[in-house]
Amino acid sequence: MDLIQAAWMIRDLGQPVSALDLEEDSVIAGGWNGALRKWNGDGDLMWKAQCSDRIESIIRIDDLVVVTSGLHISCLKDGEILWSEPLEGSADLLAFHKGEIIATSSVYDIEHGDFMESAIWRFSLDGEQLNVERMDERPWFLDATDKLLLGLGRPKCGLLVDGKHEQLPADSPVTCGLYGRENVLFGHANGVITSLKGDIISEESSSVESITCIEKGFVAALESGDLIAKSPASDLIWQAEGSQVTTQVSGFDDMHWCGRWNSSTGKVEVRSTDGELVVTAQTARPRVSDSSQNRIAIGFEDGQILVWEKGLFSRRINQEKSEENSRKSALAAKLRSLRN
Repeated sequence: MDLIQAAWMIRDLGQPVSALDLEEDSVIAGGWNGALRKWNGDGDLMWKAQCSDRIESIIRIDDLVVVTSGLHISCLKDGEILWSEPLEGSADLLAFHKGEIIATSSVYDIEHGDFMESAIWRFSLDGEQLNVERMDERPWFLDATDKLLLGLGRPKCGLLVDGKHEQLPADSPVTCGLYGRENVLFGHANGVITSLKGDIISEESSSVESITCIEKGFVAALESGDLIAKSPASDLIWQAEGSQVTTQVSGFDDMHWCGRWNSSTGKVEVRSTDGELVVTAQTARPRVSDSSQNRIAIGFEDGQILVWEKGLFSRRINQEKSEENSRKSALAAKLRSLRN
């Protein structure tokens, strides 16, 4: 099956895609140079805007769209920028918690080769700065599904839970996180995966770059390029090797979608629930991905956004299987006739 031809829609942002937010009826894409566009579910352009710099994060709050862009946090409605406020250093992560917009920022020191200072900002929906809390640690994970959780890097590591610092079982910087169905998981620089409940879930061979949820458990993408799928009890479901994992997401029929990059060529891999490779395609470098109930979206270095829809994708897969079965039947019939 041609994975690219099986896409529901293909759109071009005109610059490398750096952020995606996908819902059933629309997709919002942000670019490396600040472009921001929204398409409806049929692929029609609803609006476009130009922000100050690279779009890092996108969240929707009713009819508002909030983004971190370069050094700023900006709020838009129907493509119009309502307000934009500068932060200190790069504007990174976003969440909406108890009626407030939460943003993080970080300052990178080139001489030391590390992040030297970070801050947590709180804004009202009208753009009023309510509070700022500065600290030495950079947050690498932010979630506000229940409590406000921030996974921290050096020197403290651990978590901030509603503003209170808590340790995790691994004394290593948090590199990523996942708010799952029954638990919150944290990936660490030393390859350990811990949980909010205080357990060590898994110990892997290299730093954990990202974690995504699947029906049977989770998939961790490691710095080495390995994908490790495990159950909540840490039983191995499947494993796959390859080049650097740039993005991963699970979607319809609990398939796992993965983008890879080998320094010259990009690749998208789609796997079934047992890890079997269903289809793969060479692409530009995959950068970001997102999923909704019936759709998967991936944004690429060349500016393209591809969206796959469950029904169309399933029909293409079934068609491919039917054609393969027909070829096998024809070959078997030919072999029988030769034997006779």
